[in-house]
Amino acid sequence: MDDGGVLVSFPVLQQRAAGIGARAALIALAGIVVVGLGLRFATLGLQSYHHDEVVTAMRVIPGSFGEMLHKVRVSESTPPLYYVFAWAWSKLFGVGEVGLRSLSALFGAATVPLGYLIGRQVLNRRTGLILAALIAVNPMLIWYSQEARSYALLVFFAALSVLFFLRVAEGGRRLDLTGWVLSSGLALWSHYFALFLLVPEAIVLVVALRGRLAAALTAIGALVLVALPLVPLVRDQANPTHIGWIGGMPLPERLWDSLASFAIGETGHVIAEPSRPGLAVVPLLICSLALPLILAFGSRRERRAFSLAVGLGLAFFALATAAALSGSDYVTERNLLPALIPLLVAVAAGFAAADRMRLGSVAAIALCFWWVAFDLHVDRTQNLRRPDFRAVAGVLAAPRSTARAIVTWRLGADPIRFYLHRGAQRAFGGRAWIDEIDVVRKSSARQLRPYLPGAFREAGLIRQGRLEVLRLRSPRPIEVSIRNLLHLPTGFGVDAVLLEAPQGAGAEPR
Repeated sequence: MDDGGVLVSFPVLQQRAAGIGARAALIALAGIVVVGLGLRFATLGLQSYHHDEVVTAMRVIPGSFGEMLHKVRVSESTPPLYYVFAWAWSKLFGVGEVGLRSLSALFGAATVPLGYLIGRQVLNRRTGLILAALIAVNPMLIWYSQEARSYALLVFFAALSVLFFLRVAEGGRRLDLTGWVLSSGLALWSHYFALFLLVPEAIVLVVALRGRLAAALTAIGALVLVALPLVPLVRDQANPTHIGWIGGMPLPERLWDSLASFAIGETGHVIAEPSRPGLAVVPLLICSLALPLILAFGSRRERRAFSLAVGLGLAFFALATAAALSGSDYVTERNLLPALIPLLVAVAAGFAAADRMRLGSVAAIALCFWWVAFDLHVDRTQNLRRPDFRAVAGVLAAPRSTARAIVTWRLGADPIRFYLHRGAQRAFGGRAWIDEIDVVRKSSARQLRPYLPGAFREAGLIRQGRLEVLRLRSPRPIEVSIRNLLHLPTGFGVDAVLLEAPQGAGAEPR
C-alpha cells in the first residue's frame, strides 16, 4: 500500500527492527499464554456468583433452547450469542461457577494469542508479545474472563474485528474483508456496544480502500444485514428497569471509573464497594509513558499506528458518550470494554518503539508485574472481590421447620436463593408471619433501628468476610410488614426481602 494509506507495511524491515526471531517469539508467546490461562482458570471458582451471573445460571439458560431465547428477549438487555454458547456449554459442564465460567475463561485466554497477532500486524513481533502480555495479565480482562456473562465473548470478537480491520487497512485480501464482516457481526451479536468500535473502523476502511470503494461499501452493507435481525430484539429488550441504576451516577464519574477499571478491574460499585481510583494511579501512569516514548523514539509508521489505535479507543468513548447525552445512557465500565483493546494496542506500540533504549521493555515489565501482583492481591482480599453469597448461604442453610425472612441487598437476593437450593421467594409488599429475621449486611452497617416488633431479640451474629448475618428471633410467629423489613439497614443501597417457610411463604401458621 502506498504512503497515502492508513498504514504502510514493510514486513521484512519490521521483523529485522523488532530483533525477535519467529521461533523465539512463539516460545515467548507460549509462556505468556500459559500465564494468561493460569490467571483465569486457577481461581475460577474462588468467588461466588454475583447477581448477573445468577441470572444467567438460574433464569436464562435452564430449560429448552427455545425457552432460553424467549428469556433473553423478555428479561435481558444484550444479544443472544453468549446465551446460545452458554446454554450448550451448561449441558456439558453444568451451571456451577467453574463449569459455566470456564466458557468465558476460554474466550478470555484465546484473546491473548489474538493480541500477539494484532501487535505483529500493526508493527512487529515485539509489539505483539507486549500486547499479548498486557492482555494476559490485565485485571479488567481477567475479571470478565471469570464472569458468566457475555463480556469475554465481546472482547474476543472485538479484538478479532480489530485484527481483520488492520489487515484490510494495509491492503489485505478479499478474505480479510470477509473476516472483518464476520468477526464484527459476531461482536455485535455478543453486545450492542460493539457498534461504537465498528463505526470508526468502517469509516477508516472507506478511506483506506478508496481505490476499492465498492468492495468496502459491500462489506459494510453485509455487516448491516448481519445486524438487522437485532433491531426488533433491541425494541423488545428496551426496559428502563434494566439500566435505571446507571443514571444514578453522573456521566463524567462513570467515564472516569471506566478508565480506572481498565487499569484495576471492578473494585467499586459493581461489588458494592466505594470506588478506588487511587489504586489506578500507578498503572495509568505507566501506560501514559507510551505517549512520550512514541513521540521521542517512534518512527513515522509507529506514530501512525499509535495514533490509529488511540483514535479507535477515543472514538469509541466519544460515540458512547454522544449516545448517552442523546438519551440512550448505558455507559458503564463493562459496556466500554471493546475500547480497551485498541488502547492497549497503543500502549504496546509506544513501549515497543522505545525498545532501542530498553525504556519500553522496562515500562512493559513494570506494568505486567504490577498487574500480576494486583491480580493476586484481589484473590486474597475480600473487599476487592464479589460478595461471598455462597458462604452466607451456608450460614443460612440449616434445616428449618418455621417461617423466616431474609433481608439483604437487592442484588444479593438471587445469589442467596441460588445457593440455598430451596424455595425462598422475593417479597415486594404485604405482610408475613415469621419468627426469624436474618439480616445479611455489610460488616460496617449501622445498628438496627428500634421499630422492630418487641418480641424479636438478637440470637446471633456470624461474620463471613465483609458480610455478616445478624439473626433475630421471636418466641412465636409475628405478623410483620415487608415494608418495615425493607428499611432494615444492611449497608447497601437498595434492599430486598426473601421469605422462606416450609408451609408456604407468608402464610399464617395454624
